[in-house]
Parts: sequence; structure tokens; C-alpha cells
Amino acid sequence: MRTDLGRLGIEGVAFDAVGTLIEPFPSVARAYADAAARQGVEVDVSEVKRRFHQYFRVDEVDEIRGPMATDEAIERRRWRRIVGNVLPDLPDVEHAFAELWNHFGTASAWRVFEDVPETIATLRLAGIPFVIASNFDGRLREVILGLPDLADQVDSTVISSEVGFRKPHPAFYRAVCEALRMPAGQILFIGDDLENDVSGPIRAGLGGVRLDRDGRSSSTGPAFSGLTSILDRYLASRMHGLSRR
Repeated sequence: MRTDLGRLGIEGVAFDAVGTLIEPFPSVARAYADAAARQGVEVDVSEVKRRFHQYFRVDEVDEIRGPMATDEAIERRRWRRIVGNVLPDLPDVEHAFAELWNHFGTASAWRVFEDVPETIATLRLAGIPFVIASNFDGRLREVILGLPDLADQVDSTVISSEVGFRKPHPAFYRAVCEALRMPAGQILFIGDDLENDVSGPIRAGLGGVRLDRDGRSSSTGPAFSGLTSILDRYLASRMHGLSRR
């Protein structure tokens, strides 16, 4: 697996967003359960979580454009289907969808992981540019702008609904290379999804490293518990060189 930065000569980094740099707070399941409760429907949070994971993964094929193709309208339709599947007993699913769509499009619904500011500072010191590369939709831009730890720090943001294809489509990773203005072999992709953030980038010629913050992933292959440990492993020689200047 191509993850040795010293050998690859990595000059840029691409971060997945959700689960890597940011997480919903309160959780997705809690937000969905609260939306149901406002309509008088009590749903167990653990059951909401189970349904969400089930339907989030299966709803990858748009009924019009096919697998991995996307745009803003497709993402909105997709999330409407997911909400309807996760909360099928609501008297007004459309209202719940609108609430949740707006909720997750605001910075107040998200928080930055504790190791992100230090990670960004380390990359800046090493002179390594980075982008956020996500299967979110255009709402992500407003979320980032509302989070002080990210708002003025991100060099660029690559969003699947703007590219036209979701990870792990090769076109998405080409857009990452264009955003960083460097060839694939000089870029490391970091994220929590084995296919989207490791295997997909590697097939496209990038390096790939998997982040497993809670240690619960059943996926095979190397994984790191935090961003700091990734930098310690892959940027140690770069930082050592800087310290000797």
C-alpha cells in the first residue's frame, strides 16, 4: 500500500471532512431522533443510528445519472430518500427533511476534532499545502466558514457535488490534484473510509492513509488513531529537516 511519504515525496495533503476533520455534534442519530420527537414520534437513538448506517451506504446510485454521479440536486434528492427511510413513520417527512438539511448546513451542528488545529499548524510549518476533499455537498463551505479552526486555514475545498462525481470515482481525485496543482504521486489522502480515502486514492496514483479514531473499524490494513500519529509517522523526516535549519 503506497503510504510511505519519505519514499513518495509527498508535497500536499488532502483531508476527508466528516469523521476526519469534523464530526456532527450532537450526533446524526440524535438530530434525527429530535426531529422525529418534534412531530410527536419517539424513536430510539440506537435504532436511528442502525437505520442511518444501513440506508446511507445503500443509497449511492442516483435514479437519473447512475453510480457515483452527483450534483447539488442529486445530493438533495439523496438526503430526502435517506431521511424518509430512516424516519418512515413521521406525519410530515418533508418538514423533517427540511429541518435536518438546514441543521447540518450550519457550523453550529459540527465540531472540529481536537487534533486538527495542531495538525494544520504542523503542515503550515512544513510548508505543505492541504485541501479538504469531501463527498459532502455545497453546504460544507458554509460549515467550514463558521468553524474558526478551519475558516481561515483551508487552501481549497473539493466537493463531490461540484466535481460531478463522488469518491471513489477517478474524476474526484483528479480534481484534488488540480486543486493542489501537483501530480497524484505527490499527494497523501487522509480519511476514515477505506474505499473512499485509501483504496480509491491509491488506484488514482495518490498515497492513502486510513484514520480510525474510535478503533472500531473492522477493515483490514494499517490505520491510525489520530492525525497527530499520522504526521509523526509520515512527516517526521520533513520536520526534522526544518528543525536543523
